[in-house]
Amino acid sequence: MRKKRFFALVLALILIISFSGCRNRDDENNPGEPDITEDDRLVIYHNNTELAPMLMALAEEYSSKTGKNLSAQLAGNDFMGEMGSSGAAIYVVDTHSDLSGWHSDGLLSDLLNGSGFSSSVSMIPSGLQLNQNGIGSYGIPLMLEGYGYIFDKAMLRDLFGTSAEALADDLRTCSFTEFEGFVAAVDTYISAPSAMAVTVGGNQYTFAAEKTGKAMNLTGVFSLNHESTRVMEHLLSTGLAAKFAGRYEVMSADENAVSGLENIASAYMEALDLHTSYIAGAKGSIGRGDEFTGGDYNYSTSVDLFTKGYALFYPGGTSDAADFEKSSEGFGKELDIIPMKLPLSDEDITAAGMTAEKLQSSIVIGSRYYLALNPKADEKLASAAKDFINWLHDDEAGKTAYSNAFGGVPFNFGYGENNNSSAEGDSPADNAESEAVSSEDSAPSKDTAPSGTGEENKSGAENENSSGVDVPSAPEAENNTSGMNKVPSHSISNSLDAAVAEYYASGNWIPDMASALPGDYIEKILGGSLKDFWGMETWADADRKNFVDTIIGGWKERLDKDNAAVG
Repeated sequence: MRKKRFFALVLALILIISFSGCRNRDDENNPGEPDITEDDRLVIYHNNTELAPMLMALAEEYSSKTGKNLSAQLAGNDFMGEMGSSGAAIYVVDTHSDLSGWHSDGLLSDLLNGSGFSSSVSMIPSGLQLNQNGIGSYGIPLMLEGYGYIFDKAMLRDLFGTSAEALADDLRTCSFTEFEGFVAAVDTYISAPSAMAVTVGGNQYTFAAEKTGKAMNLTGVFSLNHESTRVMEHLLSTGLAAKFAGRYEVMSADENAVSGLENIASAYMEALDLHTSYIAGAKGSIGRGDEFTGGDYNYSTSVDLFTKGYALFYPGGTSDAADFEKSSEGFGKELDIIPMKLPLSDEDITAAGMTAEKLQSSIVIGSRYYLALNPKADEKLASAAKDFINWLHDDEAGKTAYSNAFGGVPFNFGYGENNNSSAEGDSPADNAESEAVSSEDSAPSKDTAPSGTGEENKSGAENENSSGVDVPSAPEAENNTSGMNKVPSHSISNSLDAAVAEYYASGNWIPDMASALPGDYIEKILGGSLKDFWGMETWADADRKNFVDTIIGGWKERLDKDNAAVG
């Protein structure tokens, strides 16, 4: 994968250089090559070096397929100043952290009003909309990322044999209590392998009598690092979804709403306790305390421990997959993902349209980056930007180019129906990869993603789209008649993204709620509390209460500061 991206980057650089001036080639010498002219010149401005190779690969594909000149340019220190000129038509905005400044400076076009993108923007679920105080739509999601417990299906097969597929399906929907029991059983098996049984989703599964294959290296259940709060931030999103129906509700929460989070904070703390009681170490299972915080358990180590088979689950996101491959060449061909779990019942959940069943069955999905349009751009550049965005999200070649460049899922991914199915029983994820994975690659099997019924899709749409915008959803089960198969709207290049695409299309996902929390809450309040938590081997009742009080009190303090600033 890294080699492919390198060559894509080199090709993109060559194309950008070659397209820097007018072309004076004779069409007779290059009859099959599209004519790229100076009039089609469009530049995507951004200020993130990590995005550069992806944007350039996408630009190369767009230029190749359409004959229109597109390039990506890293902006200077005065990013907003540069965008204030009419020379910039399209650029990348870094989620809600930048929204207020961009909006107040008049640098964001409202894509719902007179932009010509209403058809594309209307497809963006409310949980992914980039808006100001719940009003307008100022960006199109550039790359969707899914967060949950990532695992290697080959590892699960070595632990449970042919029943691994059915077990994966039950793990997607099981309660926290069942998941907790499963984690404890895996930990016991690691220490003393035997053909013992564990119950998940009401079904019994039996471990292999001895460790074999990838399971030989297992030392713990979770691969964690103590340096970052990123994973725990997304676990918090699951908790917030029990209280708030969308990110705007989080952003506009008052003191009464925050005060009612005690059960959510307690459940969050209990899930953290589970994670940090079964950590995969270099030589064996470890827990919280000096061995974890004093050891070399940083991000790189957590990636290495997972890819080398020391841990069953990696709590993280799809963007980590690139680092998995760097850690262990060839790793990641059979990755899958299940939702993060919290001990919450229907009695704990007050968010409109949310249930405990949906909460435990949904992964977190968010988009950090958005494509935004400059309202000050001249007419010709604005038209070129419109053509590019329409290609990216309405054209099958554009969707596929997007996924190949970013390794992600477009916001308008969905399924249609096709009566030319290949083999009976093929799953949507099988079809999603069939065009993009070579024969030696392992395509996802039936256990790649949850099956969505019509009712599941309905409840998901109601929760994510109180504004009435429909979530792209899978066809209802009763419509999949004999000879009909769901087929993806475009090819997906790997099993992990295919799994995320299925959650997304079926409506089994939760927005990235934590990104809507106030100011420096994640870094200062959550991050500070977690650092204290990592160092404690055990937590007394007083410690647990202190954690809950800190989580809630820190939010209230920021509300007071915001109110004072407004006053």
